[in-house]
Amino acid sequence: MAQPVAGNKRKSLIGQMILFGALSSILYFAVFTHTASVMKYFTKGGLYAALPVITVFIFSFVHGTFASKLWSAIGIEAVVKTAPRPEERPAPRPTRRPDTRPRLRA
Repeated sequence: MAQPVAGNKRKSLIGQMILFGALSSILYFAVFTHTASVMKYFTKGGLYAALPVITVFIFSFVHGTFASKLWSAIGIEAVVKTAPRPEERPAPRPTRRPDTRPRLRA
């Protein structure tokens, strides 16, 4: 069951959600309106090969934060489960087994 979000916290979440939603929209708009420049620098090679990776990390962070704030503002949170601690028992003692390997007797 979702817990209701307090008033001030909800306003803060909505403000952050709007901020990151706007940043996400601006990033997508910038990439789609400047595709020629993006292709020019992303396909150049050398150190420029890091640009697509950096861009993906930036997009992932901004869009992921927006989505997280959106779900939190709606009131949907992940369920946190605590793993039960295993009972501490002494390790079983090894049993002595007879040696049954075949032997060469010459």
